[in-house]
Amino acid sequence: MIVPLRLFVVAVALVPILQAGPPGFVMWSAFELAQRDAALSARVGPDHSARETLADYGNPSGAHRFRFIHRDADGIPEQHEHIEDVVFIKSGAGTLLVGGDMVNRTGSNGEYKGTGIAGGVRYPVGSGDILHIPANTPHRYLVPDGGHITYVLVRVPAFVGEPVVRADAPELELDPPGFAMWSAAELARRDAALSTRVGPDHSARETLADYGNPSGAHRFRFIHRDADGIPEIHDDIIDVVFVRSGEATLLVGGDMVNRTGSRGTGIKGGMRYSVGVGDMLHIPATTPHGYLVPDGGHITYVLVRVPAFVGQAP
Repeated sequence: MIVPLRLFVVAVALVPILQAGPPGFVMWSAFELAQRDAALSARVGPDHSARETLADYGNPSGAHRFRFIHRDADGIPEQHEHIEDVVFIKSGAGTLLVGGDMVNRTGSNGEYKGTGIAGGVRYPVGSGDILHIPANTPHRYLVPDGGHITYVLVRVPAFVGEPVVRADAPELELDPPGFAMWSAAELARRDAALSTRVGPDHSARETLADYGNPSGAHRFRFIHRDADGIPEIHDDIIDVVFVRSGEATLLVGGDMVNRTGSRGTGIKGGMRYSVGVGDMLHIPATTPHGYLVPDGGHITYVLVRVPAFVGQAP
């Protein structure tokens, strides 16, 4: 059974949504993230970074945690044995050094830092890019002089398996194994292509990556809708959503009407939130939700399916 979890609120700005909405649901608007970005840039410490916790769902492993991080110089190399990093870059630009071998590694309990990375591959990264850094993979952000990079970090519990190459997904060919990156430019191209493939249900979708979890978690989907979606509910999956383009209303919470499997014919009750470009959402497991799209409009979003946290509420 999925146990409702107490969310550790660390920012006053989130309290109204958390009190009014379904337990565990959080929305960070593009406007709010921009405000937080500006505030972080004024709090940079001696290590040339500033950070805050957006949400922490109490997993002792450190997973199911959302962090907002600003850097104006190179970061310290990191490696997480039991955690995958899903990253949404909010602003700035830099280089991600990923893979290779950690130099002078120190740490414990699966969390390590080092003085450098031997080898590895460098990828330029910037605003609007989305990254997947697999567990046990050294990585480091390199920031040019006078520049910065700010990103949302979603800590996902690791899954060890073989990626699945689906018919609607390109084979991932980036190094190191399991690493994936979707640039803002690539997502824009995919968005335009999806809009030409809308089916009878007024949606089009493709798999960006599937890491082979039989539960359906650890899967990245890209979804375009130009009309209301069918209500959904997932018993064992958390939806983490990055809105790429368009706008809609998210109906979330309440009770599913005529539920069959993970779908229904409607939602009774619930709360409505306006969502648009640059917004980020966390929709907990066992929570009915559906996207309502205005006439003539659309919404396109990246959906990251995260395994629900099963355990005793802290």
